[in-house]
Amino acid sequence: MRQLTVLRSAHLGFSLVEMMIAMTIGLMIAAGLVTIFANTSNTQQELRRTSQQIENGRYAMDVLSQDLQVTGYFGSYRNLTAPSSTPDPCSVVLADLQGAISLPLQAYNAAAMTATPTLPAGCNTLLPAANLLPGSDIIVVRRSDTQIVPIGTTTTAGQVYNQANPTTIDPHLSTGVATTCTSRADGTTATVTRRLQYPAATDICPSTAAPAGYLRQLHVHIYYVAPCNVPSSGTTCDSAADGGRPIPTLKRAELTTDGTNPVFQTMSIAEGVEVMKVGFGIDDTPSAVNPDTGRIGDGSPDRYVLAPTLAELTNTVTARVDLLVRNPEPSASFTDTKTYALGVDPTTPTNPALSVAASTLDATYRRHVYSAEIRLVNLSSRKEIP
Repeated sequence: MRQLTVLRSAHLGFSLVEMMIAMTIGLMIAAGLVTIFANTSNTQQELRRTSQQIENGRYAMDVLSQDLQVTGYFGSYRNLTAPSSTPDPCSVVLADLQGAISLPLQAYNAAAMTATPTLPAGCNTLLPAANLLPGSDIIVVRRSDTQIVPIGTTTTAGQVYNQANPTTIDPHLSTGVATTCTSRADGTTATVTRRLQYPAATDICPSTAAPAGYLRQLHVHIYYVAPCNVPSSGTTCDSAADGGRPIPTLKRAELTTDGTNPVFQTMSIAEGVEVMKVGFGIDDTPSAVNPDTGRIGDGSPDRYVLAPTLAELTNTVTARVDLLVRNPEPSASFTDTKTYALGVDPTTPTNPALSVAASTLDATYRRHVYSAEIRLVNLSSRKEIP
């Protein structure tokens, strides 16, 4: 009998109370694990959004910085004379493109956070008001490609190329022919020649006494901030763009070809850019023309302006770029209460050029300001004494 009693005790299970206590403890542990998982997941999502915002902001600034640093580069051509009038940045007429070379950097200022820059009528099709985000400036960069077109290469029909020497530059349209040591991109005889390298045997055209100038593609880039990345239809931003949640985007309209004629083609640079504010360093002191350079100034900025005149644009040597960039997606249970300072007010340096309150934007997004001071190497170096 004693052995039977012991055997029955060894096979007894949990009581109902013990089961309920065990289940309660298990549920508490599960709830804790779920909370930890949810918090970890939310943190990971925020890190992903922030990482993408940092990547977009840095990339946008890098593209702008690199392009601005080489604005005004036209090979060996140095004889930039001040234009008599402001060129139309959106024109693809060859004569207009040629005349605009004398103004390598062009700018249009947004006077307030609720205003868009005033553009010439020629830009109404390329840059309609619906595709411009209020508060952001517009900058135009003109330059030649830093790589020459190798002799024997077939150029792209309808693309604009130029040949230059220190005193002359000749922009012209390609007809899609192969380049030679004596021709332009359209196949006709070159009007701009260059010196042979020394010794002549090292030149790509050693048998030609005065070979054609090096052939380079002409670049015209118009940077602006659009209210969306991908319109729902056509090319105009609307409320249905980007799947119904328009994403402000830094874009660039760049000169290219449709296979026959020059055209502008728009491409997206970086999503999340809400505001671009640019200040320009002007070098116009001393005002007397330097006999060594043929220009006024000394290559260093004397003052900064936000809305440069035509005369000031011809004497711009640096640019300060400020970008306000938001996360690609909103953050749950977050309200942005900051005010973001962009640029510097030239008249009152202690004040920002533009203050942007997050409450005037969508406050559910996290944001960051990216700033860079960029030297316009080809414009400032023309003023420096050799």
